[in-house]
Amino acid sequence: MKKLLLTITLLLCGIITFAQDNNYSVVKGNVGEKNVNISIINTNFGVSSDDNGDFIMALPRTDKQVGLLFTCIGYQDTLVSVTPNRDTIEINFKMKETFYMLEAVGVSADKIIVKSDPKYVMFDFEIFDDKVFVLQRKGNSVKECRLLVQDLWLDPIDTISIPNHIKPEEIIVDCTESCQLIGADSVYQVVKMNSSYELMFPAEKERYNKVLKDIIFFTDKYIYFNELQMDGYYSKFFRIGKESKEKEMMFVCDDTKSYRNIKEEKQWHINYLEQLPQFFGAFPSAEDWETFVKVAWFHTKDNHLDVIDSKLYYFDHFNGKILTYDEGMNLLNECEITYPTEEDFWQHKVYKDKAFGKFYTIFGSVVNEIDVTTGKTSSVANADQWMTEKIIIYKGSLYAVTKKRNALNVFESYIERIEL
Repeated sequence: MKKLLLTITLLLCGIITFAQDNNYSVVKGNVGEKNVNISIINTNFGVSSDDNGDFIMALPRTDKQVGLLFTCIGYQDTLVSVTPNRDTIEINFKMKETFYMLEAVGVSADKIIVKSDPKYVMFDFEIFDDKVFVLQRKGNSVKECRLLVQDLWLDPIDTISIPNHIKPEEIIVDCTESCQLIGADSVYQVVKMNSSYELMFPAEKERYNKVLKDIIFFTDKYIYFNELQMDGYYSKFFRIGKESKEKEMMFVCDDTKSYRNIKEEKQWHINYLEQLPQFFGAFPSAEDWETFVKVAWFHTKDNHLDVIDSKLYYFDHFNGKILTYDEGMNLLNECEITYPTEEDFWQHKVYKDKAFGKFYTIFGSVVNEIDVTTGKTSSVANADQWMTEKIIIYKGSLYAVTKKRNALNVFESYIERIEL
C-alpha cells in the first residue's frame, strides 16, 4: 500500500511539474465524494475523483474561461468556471445530493423523470402526433433496437420492434412534418395504422438526404433553405419560389474568423501534446480541446430562421438582433437581443415550441423564453442540461434525454419532462 501511494504521489508531482513547465495550468481539489466525474463541458475529456474525493487535471493556459462540469449519480450537476492563467488552481467543495428517485419513475411538482430499462440505452427521441418516440438500443448493440411510444406525460403506450437490418441512428421530424427513423442506409417513416404505429415507406438514405438537404421549412409560397459551410461558421439563408422556381438570397452569416481561431488553438495544443510523457490521461486530447473551444469560445453564432403565422423571424446572433419580416420581406420589427449578464457558455441555440408559437434558449441550466418583439430573455425554469443529448420544447414543456454517471462510472440514460 505504501509503495502504491508513493507511486501515485510521484505521478501527481510529475503531472504538476510537467504541466507548469509546458504552459499548462494544473487544476486540483476535493469534492467530498468518490467517483465524481470532472469534465470539460461538451467534450469527452474528464477525470474522476479518488476514494478521498481528490482530483487533478491539466488545462492549456488561457485568459478565457473554461467550464468544468462535476457530475455523479445521486448528486446535483455543478458547473465551475475557471480561468487557467496561472500555475495552480484549487477547487474545493462538497457535492450536493439530488432528490432524483431511484425507482423507475420519479415525479415532482414540475418534473417527471423516467429511468430507462438498465438493459437499454436511450440515444435519441422525437415528439410527433402528440406522442414521444424514444429510440433505444440494447447495450452497445445496433442490432437490438426498439422504439418506445409514450404520451406527453411519458406514460407507455406501445413498443415498436426495429428489424436488425435497419441499424437506426436517429429519429427526426423533418421539414415535411413527417416522423422519420434514420438508419445506416435507409429511412423509414413512422406511420399510425389503426391504433398502433408502424415503420413504412422505406427510402434510400442518400436520396432522402439529397432531396431534403438544407431545407428548413415550407410555406404556401416558398421553400426555405439554410446552407452551411465550414462546420457552420459560414451560412447562407435563401428561398425558392414554389411557382417561380427562382432562388432569392436572404441572409449571410460569415464567422470564418472564429473557425480559423479554432484551428490555431487545436494546433497549439497538438504541439504541446507531442511532448507529453506518461501523464496523457490528465490532459485533454487535441480533439476534446477543439470541441470545447468550439462551444465555449468560438462557437458559431448559429443564426436561426423560423416562421410563425406567416411571419419570418431571423435571430441574427452575429449582430445581436431579432428581425421580423412578412413573406414580402418587408421589415415589421427589429430589436436587440438581451442576453444574460454571463455569456461565457452561451451557445446561441434557439428552440421553438411549435404548438404554442414561442421561442426559447438555454444558458447553462436555465431555460429562457425570448420575447421576439422586445428581444428580452427571461428565465422560466431550471434544468440540468449539461449532459443532455437532445432537447425538444413542446406544449409548454421541455423534454430531454439525459445521461448521468452511476457509482461504477458508467453512464445511465433518462428521459425527463419539465414544465416551463
